[in-house]
Amino acid sequence: MNAVKAFEAVVRSGNMARASEELGVSPSAVSHQVKSLETWFDQPLFDRQGRDLVLNEAGRQFFDLVRPAFEQLRIAADRLIDPPIGRVKVIVCPSLASIWLAPRLDKFTEQHSDIDIELHCRRETVDLNETDFDCALRYCATVPDNHVGNVLMTEDIFPVCSPELAAEGLGTLDDLKHHTLLHDILGETGVAACNWSSWFSEVGMPQLIPGRGHGFSDSNIMYEAACRGVGVALGRSVLVADYIRRGRLVRPFDVTMQSSYSWHFLSTPQKIAKRPLITFRDWLIGLCQNKPACDE
Repeated sequence: MNAVKAFEAVVRSGNMARASEELGVSPSAVSHQVKSLETWFDQPLFDRQGRDLVLNEAGRQFFDLVRPAFEQLRIAADRLIDPPIGRVKVIVCPSLASIWLAPRLDKFTEQHSDIDIELHCRRETVDLNETDFDCALRYCATVPDNHVGNVLMTEDIFPVCSPELAAEGLGTLDDLKHHTLLHDILGETGVAACNWSSWFSEVGMPQLIPGRGHGFSDSNIMYEAACRGVGVALGRSVLVADYIRRGRLVRPFDVTMQSSYSWHFLSTPQKIAKRPLITFRDWLIGLCQNKPACDE
């Protein structure tokens, strides 16, 4: 079991050094444990490329099986240890965290100095019943099964670009075919509101569906590129409000569509009973219902 534990730590952390630090043993001890596991299986689990370890097919299959078991062990251990009463662990996508939530946390601290917020920025969807996160702020169509939640904000979707690019000749939607379009890769995972092709179809201009353009996995980086005149991006109203207010981005056309997705607060029936979490949820709801505060 020690060898399996060392193997799981190496794969999850990314290398021997971080695994040894996590396990509190030397890198050579971790290496010995991994080699003993490979000896027990009578086959390698990694392809060794110099000092780098790359999982081979056998190692990947084994890790996919042991990872859920170790995750369940960590969750079980965490549930036996009472977390700090004033801490809320939030999982949120990087764009909403950096553009919208983090700049407003000082207001939460002013009202609730006894509660600390711990932000974990991830793009992947997480089942809150299987992790120690208290809640998630997620862009989705509905509340997932076995979760509870509230709609915080709906979004309008519209083109945005730098003021300089708009002045160069963006009078009609048809002019977009002469400009570079910036794509949020989230649109390639089924979120139609972030997809230029879907947006053009929704506004009745399917002939403008683009075949090329730059792609970004982080909306914040995409909007920064748009600010610098790299191209035209689809603006999601919640994420671009501050850019537009500061004059870094403008709307070249008065054409918009409402997204079928909304920003949700999500938790689980068991976790939502915690007082700090209820306080954080109610603050978010109040912030989003108060339009001026939400747009500051």
